[in-house]
Amino acid sequence: MGRHLNTLTTKEKIIRVVMNIIAEDGFQNITIRKIAARAGVNVAAINYHFGSKDAVINEALRTVTSQLRNTFQFLKESNESGETRLARFINDYTDIMLRYPDIIKNVIYQQIHHKQLDEQAEYVTFLQTEGIELIKQSIRQIRPELNESSLHLKTLHLVSSISFPILMGEQVKEIMGVDLLDGEIRQMHTKVILENVCRES
Repeated sequence: MGRHLNTLTTKEKIIRVVMNIIAEDGFQNITIRKIAARAGVNVAAINYHFGSKDAVINEALRTVTSQLRNTFQFLKESNESGETRLARFINDYTDIMLRYPDIIKNVIYQQIHHKQLDEQAEYVTFLQTEGIELIKQSIRQIRPELNESSLHLKTLHLVSSISFPILMGEQVKEIMGVDLLDGEIRQMHTKVILENVCRES
């Protein structure tokens, strides 16, 4: 996850700790006292840098959604095949989603109920205006014969195949016997997604 906590500024340290708490315990278990204890700072430092618990959570959300957006950049790499670009995107995107499943679930829940935070709204807007189109372009390179409807469906299947296991959480392992935290299983999962996208219908 980058630099060690001791090398970060107080503000960066607080954000990193909040992201770790979200990843390990979920949104519902974030408290100012827990943030302060794990970051090795006092409560006043958190209030000084952010003003409130919600503000520091929003900053952590912004950091994670920024990481998600960055995974789309490889889809713009014209020197790689569409299949290579998609494989890299699926792996990198899934890495982040598995690290912060509670954030992903929250983004989707808020989108469904039209209650998203500004940071989430910005990310959803990015998906609508650029992200999904980048995925479609990569699929189009692999399958140039697809009509628009088929292209949309292939894109939907790819995005759903990445997102659904995250939404299911531990139940995927319990019900399906699939553990995406296992690197070998992850590679197989990526391969199956690509086969479904790349093969002829």
